[in-house]
Amino acid sequence: MPYKHTQIGYSVILAMLVFAGVALIFHSLIFLCVSLLGGVLLSTLTVSVESDGVSLWFGPGFLPTKFSLGDIESCQISKSRCWGLGVLGIPGKCRYFHVSGAHSVELKMRQGGKFFIGTDQPEALEKAIHHAIQFSLHRAMKGE
Repeated sequence: MPYKHTQIGYSVILAMLVFAGVALIFHSLIFLCVSLLGGVLLSTLTVSVESDGVSLWFGPGFLPTKFSLGDIESCQISKSRCWGLGVLGIPGKCRYFHVSGAHSVELKMRQGGKFFIGTDQPEALEKAIHHAIQFSLHRAMKGE
């Protein structure tokens, strides 16, 4: 049942390398550092589905986020509505976690709000979340 996948944002890496090159040409140490740091922190998005929830983080552990399975009302594949990277949206209403591509998995929360997790494996991620929710409900019914 466990699912873990890291999506690489190749366009993010390419953009950061271009920015770093420009920084070197113009001898801008600050711009170089910001470019490289941005590339390291936002070039990958890792999503993990376990028996207790859905976790995600950027790069080496930047902006970790966790969704409890009991808080998820529904889960479905959707087309990404944004082409940015990082965390975008309105806190409490709608958030996008994205590094690349046009697909995401939408989590509709019981308390309201939606979260979109960008992925290059939408079917596998959706299936893993549905399976984890069903397993969690089965365990709850058995009193575990």
